[in-house]
Formats: sequence, structure tokens, C-alpha cells
Amino acid sequence: MENKEKLFHFHLEDGYGNAKTLVCLLVNGSIKYSFYGGHGSSGTPFSLSNIQYYDIVNGNMRWKRNASLPVSNLEGETKEQFKQRVKAMLNNSTVKVVGEVNTNVTFA
Repeated sequence: MENKEKLFHFHLEDGYGNAKTLVCLLVNGSIKYSFYGGHGSSGTPFSLSNIQYYDIVNGNMRWKRNASLPVSNLEGETKEQFKQRVKAMLNNSTVKVVGEVNTNVTFA
């Protein structure tokens, strides 16, 4: 049986204001991402390589070659720290985090 846990669900926008969604799941000990257009429950799927990352050095933007979303955690890193690390990466990329969906939904 598959063991799944949603680590985060981010609403994103690119530089043109186009809505995108990034969902991260922990599935049987592996980190898996879904990246698609829109903020609904479905949309056009995108490749994770469509997200380009950069650093600001001396006020200048420098593209980070071969950067990608992490598929493992750092030693001693919590789930919250992992989420914040990914969010920081995204906020230095061609998309920005504009919202976060609650991953702990409960019913009465």
C-alpha cells in the first residue's frame, strides 16, 4: 500500500501574472512534485525544468545553472524547514509563491 503525505501546496505566479501550482508529496519515502498551470485542481502539466533559478550578486542577477527543486532533505532538516527552503528557492526564480494551501484539512 502506498504511503502518501502532502508536504506543501503552493500557488505561484510567473512574471506575466500567469497562475501556476506546485504540489509536493512524500510517497513511500520519496519526494515527488506536480507542477501545472492555474490554481484549480487540474491544469496543463509543466516540466519542473521550466522553473529557472537565480542569485543576486552585487545587485546583479546571475542565473544558477543546473539548479532544480530538491528531491531529498538535508541532514536534520524538518518538514517545515524543507518547505521553507523550497519557498526561498522559488522566490529566487522565474515564479513567485503567492499563496499556500492548507495541507492539514479536517472535517467535523
